Amino acid sequence: MSDQVTPAKASEQAASRAALMKLLFFAATLAILPISSYFLTEKYVWSGNSNYAAITAICAANVVLIAYIVVSLMEDKQSFKEAEEKKLSETKKER
Repeated sequence: MSDQVTPAKASEQAASRAALMKLLFFAATLAILPISSYFLTEKYVWSGNSNYAAITAICAANVVLIAYIVVSLMEDKQSFKEAEEKKLSETKKER
């Protein structure tokens, strides 16, 4: 019996894995995008002006952070809605 995984535990592990993969994706994006945008825009867009390139990198980092917050809020809203539906269906079963 201990070798079997309950459905609740399996879905919990899948949700945990999905959250970890999402966090790793945004962490890698946060590490790569600002640095690459700095050097690319300094060389090709701003013609050597490092101040404008730094502002571009800051904007890129902020875009990644805002995207992570939006995705997290949407995921939280979805899980809250699923919990409410489950709770509603359980109350209907009790009646």
